[in-house]
Amino acid sequence: MSSVRFRYPALFLNVMLKEFLKWFEGDFNNWRQASTNPTSFAHIILKHERVGKSKFHVTQRYKHEETPYRDKVINIVQNNNNIIVENDQCNLVFIKKDGFFWGQTMPGCIFKGTLLVSRIQMGPNFYKVIDAGLDPKTREQKWGSENGPFYFDKAK
Repeated sequence: MSSVRFRYPALFLNVMLKEFLKWFEGDFNNWRQASTNPTSFAHIILKHERVGKSKFHVTQRYKHEETPYRDKVINIVQNNNNIIVENDQCNLVFIKKDGFFWGQTMPGCIFKGTLLVSRIQMGPNFYKVIDAGLDPKTREQKWGSENGPFYFDKAK
């Protein structure tokens, strides 16, 4: 079987970035998860508001609070077959595989004195994430979910 070669590979890559931006943009919440397991998961609202071609104002807050506990502007770029989410703390690298975007923090990122480990899966209507802060020497978890990933549904 011969390999397929794209005549215009840059066009293919641009399509991937556009799809990522479309899936990333919007309002997300984990109500289904939080309502079925309230002792393990708080109800959280994520908002990814586009403020430029590939720039987003990102906020994260508890449903019962108006003030976000995470509020930043990020930039999203493509580097070959990777999508990079650039932010002021730790960049995330995504690949597209099996119909989803899979992401993780750049290795070695230190945040709040801990080694930040984030893993993300994103589809057109959901965003699944788990974050943890590990002791850089012992790898003991210092903060983050101990009950598994957060499942966010995209608001219609």
